[in-house]
Amino acid sequence: MTIKKGASSLLLPLLIGFIVGIDRCDSWTARAVIPRSLTSTSFSSTTTRSFPREPVLSSAGSLQNKSRLRETSATTDAPSDTIQYNWKNQWYALTYASYVPNPSRSAEVTPASVFGEPLVLWRSENDGTVHCADDVCPHRAAALSEGRLRDGKLECYYHGWQFDGKKDGECNFIPQLEKDARIPKRACLKMRECRTVEGIVWAWMGDEAPTFDPPTQGDGMEDIDPITGKHEDYIVNDFQIDLPYDHSYLVENLIDPAHIPISHDATPGGGKRENAQAYEMILDASSGSMGSNGFTGRYRTAAQREKDDPFIEVQYEAPGIIRQKGMPRGKDSPLRFGAALHCMPLTLGRSRLLFRAYFTGLPPLLKFLVTIKPKFLANLNSCKILEQDAGLITTQEDHFKRTGRTPGDDYILLSSSDVFVKAYRQWLDGVGHGMPWFQGLAARSENVDGHLADIPPSPPNLDPIHHRAGNYLETRYHRHVMHCPATRNALRRIQALKRGMKALAIASITLSCGMLTSDRLLSRGLLVRKMLRVLVPLIPISSLAAAMLSRLESRFFVSFKRKEQMSTERGL
Repeated sequence: MTIKKGASSLLLPLLIGFIVGIDRCDSWTARAVIPRSLTSTSFSSTTTRSFPREPVLSSAGSLQNKSRLRETSATTDAPSDTIQYNWKNQWYALTYASYVPNPSRSAEVTPASVFGEPLVLWRSENDGTVHCADDVCPHRAAALSEGRLRDGKLECYYHGWQFDGKKDGECNFIPQLEKDARIPKRACLKMRECRTVEGIVWAWMGDEAPTFDPPTQGDGMEDIDPITGKHEDYIVNDFQIDLPYDHSYLVENLIDPAHIPISHDATPGGGKRENAQAYEMILDASSGSMGSNGFTGRYRTAAQREKDDPFIEVQYEAPGIIRQKGMPRGKDSPLRFGAALHCMPLTLGRSRLLFRAYFTGLPPLLKFLVTIKPKFLANLNSCKILEQDAGLITTQEDHFKRTGRTPGDDYILLSSSDVFVKAYRQWLDGVGHGMPWFQGLAARSENVDGHLADIPPSPPNLDPIHHRAGNYLETRYHRHVMHCPATRNALRRIQALKRGMKALAIASITLSCGMLTSDRLLSRGLLVRKMLRVLVPLIPISSLAAAMLSRLESRFFVSFKRKEQMSTERGL
């Protein structure tokens, strides 16, 4: 009896502690998952500030006085040197083909959007053609992306109308229709020209037939798989995330290499602060300067220039593709890399990034380590990198909403870091008249920040609940996990394993306590001791495993918080 009381008195508090710890982790994760219901107060203010004169880039790339630039940019009218452009007559990268599920595995359909025009994607058969239509049911205008697939047909979940993608969106079933009645001719979908090229789903938004094909990678990647986007000679990494700011800020961010050592300091896949330096940036004039298709250029760091290393080639391709290729380790390294960054306008104040990077020439060991790393871990790290910038970029957008000014008014653009940022914003000045909204260098549309009408004009750290890059309005789960099959499936496996570990811990606790409190079992002596030697160690092991899995699970929901990072570092 003495053994029984002593063991139970020591065991029970320890077991309760393990379970409480796991539950605390779970409750913390749950708080991160569920956004709060918010009520915003509308503020309206315009501030005028005077600035000292600072050097900025002139259109020729030289320095000029910043006050002179302001005198010529305080207007929202389109500049006189406009470029002919129509946003509809473009191919837009909607998502990766692997993100559109096969109907034999899932009844899900895939929502998309271009400049606020809602779209819906689906397949009629496994690995078949991806269909694209306007996301509206012709019956009573409900969103078809809230529907499902049934027998390969797109079904509206309001009244069950079904549409056949193979027959150009024709409606072939209405449950409420009389037996001998005909389906109305208008009961069909507005289909969009849709093609899958190099593993990316493209949609043509124009009303007329496409006049050219979707863009391809090139750069020695001609043998890329047309469905998966993979290549036998390259390591290809695809990643997708939705971001809470306008696509023009996403392009500006990704065409700017100078921010990487600072914003992504000590982050895997980022940079190191001590490597921040000047850049040699050249905007190509031989490519016809700037046209409706975009512009090209090249850059290298000052250190690379001293070693006469080759440039990184840059191309901005309308409507929102940044292509890069080069030799990041210098001319003496076999490493080659390329990237295609598709920055797509979902709607006002919201953009989507389809990030594709490809490498060749990696050392065998490094190549092995890259290929065996779980895809979901690489994706979560990519989320962190984009979130590190999101908190800064949303404040840029907020600034121009509060002041009504333009980047040309307030940017100090350096010839040693900001050449491509200036070129892109000037390109928007020229083509913005052909877009639903735009924010150029010297001009802007009146509706470009209409989505910010209910955002209080205060710094994020004073009003964190309204910070669009935080965890209150949406989380990492909404921006990436719910859309990406690889990350979402990993989350499901981790959650199932965590439940299994918790069940094992509870079962071990129950059995151990039962044995220690049962006189009949204790009388069997040796057998009970052997069982306890197995069960008792399982309690801390399974409890610790459940806690670690709960911590890992939180990474699928909780976005990067720079304020928390700064609180753990010193400023002196």
